[in-house]
Order: sequence, then structure tokens, then C-alpha cells
Amino acid sequence: MSRRGWVSARDAAGAWWVLSVYDDGWCAVPAPVRTAEATRRRLRRLIGAMVAVVGLFAAAAAGALLVPAAPWLSYGLLAASVSVLAGFGVGAARRRAAHRPPPAVTSVEHAAAAPGARRTARDQVRRVAVRRAGHEDVVTLTLRRGAPVEYRSPDRTLGRLFQSWPSAPPG
Repeated sequence: MSRRGWVSARDAAGAWWVLSVYDDGWCAVPAPVRTAEATRRRLRRLIGAMVAVVGLFAAAAAGALLVPAAPWLSYGLLAASVSVLAGFGVGAARRRAAHRPPPAVTSVEHAAAAPGARRTARDQVRRVAVRRAGHEDVVTLTLRRGAPVEYRSPDRTLGRLFQSWPSAPPG
């Protein structure tokens, strides 16, 4: 067994999930949806960091031109500019790593490790249909018991993860 990958997708009810697809099935974990306020907060933080980097860089250049006797001043401002840029990059990498699904070898292990996970075993799937609707990949999974499940995502990874599953598994 192995993990094929993961993708964010929404179901027919409009709820967002992080799907981690394995050879033996997949796990769906509820995904936080960004609100408009969260997006504004991220945009303000990005603009603030950009202003700080550009401002420190411009101050370093101006210091080199206006105070040529003190090169340490422009080097210090340049180092501060690079530090702000590096700090912003490290923060972004940490936030991405925090939202990454836990490492697991099988969907059973993933479901046991992730709170709120819904696992669907491969043998519960009767049929898989992958299609493209506008700018989204749509995967419709017909289960042996229960209603069909549909996931949509603008990320083409969704279709790639389920494409290799047979449209009608034996049995």
C-alpha cells in the first residue's frame, strides 16, 4: 500500500475536505475555509512585508549614496531587508506545513491519526467517474452502499488521483 497524494476538494453540499488518496482507499478530513476577513488579513500582512522589504532596500541604496563614509549603514539596512524577506518565507512555509496531512502508509493509519477523518475503503467503491466541468475536475464515486459521493476541485490533482482507479472494480 502507498499514498498517492492529497488535494483539497468540496463535496456536493459545499463543504471543503482534504482528500488523502491511498491504494486502499481515501480519507476525507474537514478543511478550514478562508473567510473574507482571513484573506484580507493575509493580504495586509503580505503588503506590509513587501513595503518593509522595499523600504529597507531603498534606504540601503539611499544610505550608500548619501553617506558613503558609513558603508556599514547600507549593509545593515540591506541585511534587515533580507531578514524580513526570509522571515516572511519561513512563516509561510510553517503555515503550509501545519496544514499538510499527517504522513501515513495506508488510509487506515491516516484515519486513525487525523481527528474528524472519514475513511472510504477501496472495496466499498463500485464505480469511479472522472470528468471536467468548466474549470473544475469532478469525481463521482458510486459506493456499494449509500449515496454516490461527488468531489469538485479546481486543482487537476483530483482527477489524476482517481483516474487510475478502475471504473468498475472486480467483485
